[in-house]
Amino acid sequence: MSFAISRVAVAFAAALSVVLSPISSAVAQSTIVETHDSLPDFPGREETFGYCIGCHSFTIVGRQGMDRGRWDDTLTWMTAKHSMPAPDPQTRMLLLDYLSQAYPTKPPAQSGGWVNPFAPKP
Repeated sequence: MSFAISRVAVAFAAALSVVLSPISSAVAQSTIVETHDSLPDFPGREETFGYCIGCHSFTIVGRQGMDRGRWDDTLTWMTAKHSMPAPDPQTRMLLLDYLSQAYPTKPPAQSGGWVNPFAPKP
């Protein structure tokens, strides 16, 4: 009887390790420490990093690729919907200057977004 139980325990442990492997990999990846030094070097880099990293990975920011107007709308949205502290006007301008320089608008294919294969080609 104990042999059958130990075989079940081993099988369960093996199945659990397969299921948890992607989770532990994701946890390991999320523990990577981000610093402002890895960001594009423009004025406002440290301030922008400090403002954004409090809520999410800076990788999310770097993938956006938006124009200044969309960055501005995004700051407004995060303040209204996600309780981000509203930056004072001077800080807001610094953040917008940095974001629009460091992460300007990108075509969808470069940003990793979905591309309509039937869209007219430029």
